[in-house]
Amino acid sequence: MRPARYFVSTDGGGERQQWFALIREPAGGVDEEASEGNPEPKLKRLLSEFNCNEPGDANGDVWDEFATELLAATPESQIKRRDLYDGSPLVPVLTKGWTDGPVAICGDAAHPMMPNLGQGGCQATEDGYRLAQELGKVKHTDEVPAALGRYYAKRIGRTTLIQIAAQLGSDLLVDFDKMMTIPLVGPFFLYMTQFSMPFILRFLYTPEF
Repeated sequence: MRPARYFVSTDGGGERQQWFALIREPAGGVDEEASEGNPEPKLKRLLSEFNCNEPGDANGDVWDEFATELLAATPESQIKRRDLYDGSPLVPVLTKGWTDGPVAICGDAAHPMMPNLGQGGCQATEDGYRLAQELGKVKHTDEVPAALGRYYAKRIGRTTLIQIAAQLGSDLLVDFDKMMTIPLVGPFFLYMTQFSMPFILRFLYTPEF
């Protein structure tokens, strides 16, 4: 059995597509370097991992032909490998948070999350806005730690919920097809996903943060 994987593409406009292929495996791995005998090692591996032909990939899963079409249309030089990390949302809550005296962290350093919701950069931007708001109230350097504490207190609830949602999204994408084969559970999950999506989007894009 090979590690779990999923493939996601989004419309980039102008007949362009953005895609990412996620494969669960130990961090720190590297791809084979291109050579005369194997000029496209990354593309070759991805086409093997996301095989759309019977009998499918190493797990027997057959992927949509659109995934193969996107991969085949992507030059080797434009395929980038990245390690993705997420963190436990409750760790900052149970420990000392994101601040230490006059020092604070933000963005991925504070709340790393999977890219399923497209919220990594969004939440870092919101952090910066809130930091500016709180530090703008400071009249003396002695007030900086308290301002950073307010920044943390106002941001932790929202980022924790979004971290959890991104983490769940990653797990569900991996097991979606299998879940849909479970009587009652699959249809209920699909209905709840569709029902809750307007509320989730409203929460993600609310100006209150």
